[in-house]
Amino acid sequence: MTSRSTSPTTRSGTSRGRQETYPGMPPETCQDHRSRIAIGIDIGGTTFTVCAVERDGVRITDTTGPTPATDDPDDMVAGLAAAAAHLVTAVAQTHAAPVDGIGIGVPGTVSADGGTVVDCPNLTVLNGLAVPALMSERFGVPAFINNDAYCAALGELRYGAGRGHPNVLVVTLGTGVGGGVAIDNRVLRGPRGILGEIGHIIIDPDGPPCSCGANGCLEALVGKDAIIRRACEGLRQNPQSRLAEAPDAITPRLIAELAAQGDEYCRQIVDWIGECVGLALADAIVLCDPDVVLIGGGIAGAGEMLLEAIRHSVGRHSRISGFDPSNVIACGLGAGAGAVGAAALVFECDGAPA
Repeated sequence: MTSRSTSPTTRSGTSRGRQETYPGMPPETCQDHRSRIAIGIDIGGTTFTVCAVERDGVRITDTTGPTPATDDPDDMVAGLAAAAAHLVTAVAQTHAAPVDGIGIGVPGTVSADGGTVVDCPNLTVLNGLAVPALMSERFGVPAFINNDAYCAALGELRYGAGRGHPNVLVVTLGTGVGGGVAIDNRVLRGPRGILGEIGHIIIDPDGPPCSCGANGCLEALVGKDAIIRRACEGLRQNPQSRLAEAPDAITPRLIAELAAQGDEYCRQIVDWIGECVGLALADAIVLCDPDVVLIGGGIAGAGEMLLEAIRHSVGRHSRISGFDPSNVIACGLGAGAGAVGAAALVFECDGAPA
């Protein structure tokens, strides 16, 4: 890649004697030791996923667990490192090739030099933390970090539903709402690392406050907590919904599952989510001009129901773009897109794209 702002972040220290590489170096300077297997860690506000990935995108093994509920940075890193260590051991037992690096995706922004997490609104314990260096020290391999939506976009572009499409917009619907943009087969982040942050497009200026400090952002409307809050507020008028059987157990995933099973109230919530996402996409599409828009994350479990709602909204609100709403499709890697893309950070920084 050609600059710090549009590339995977820099390599943290390593004890393995491999050549130091930085964004902007030509591929021929860093192809002597091409990585074969990488560990990818996707840290979400609620759950994390760790996977071991071969250079061609094949997932060797993976694991998912709850993100450590702690305010102690050391405990957070220790919990993630333990999960990664389990996969490193598994790879050593089944493959002759060693793990050559670790990639990490975080739900926030990282410093321009890739050394620290700058701002993680939904996981503030990571703020200011030098995650790559800490992981590199523990495992003795280079470590890289970037925004989780960047990683999801990279994973989909290289190995998922974005393959064959040089211009891709990825939207992740989870604890927060993230976005990643690929132009001409490169995932971009911009000079401040915010390119593609569709979750902070304002849908309703008079809407609820967002963690970023603004009001009515897409994330403030269809992030995990916002969806749960909206579902709970409407139960009094919709007592027939199966959500009323366990109001304390409501999650976006449960809403998606019940909607698919025919729960009318849950279907209304999914339709409303689709309307909001489509409104934001109408703006993003005229700015990014993507070939396809890929939708992933927990609520994406609603499948075609959610996709149809988004397509309908895009069709109504994006009149001049010429974008075909049928090109709003599901992420091909599912919930693993972020972790696979995080692993791809290692391959991208090791020379030519995977």
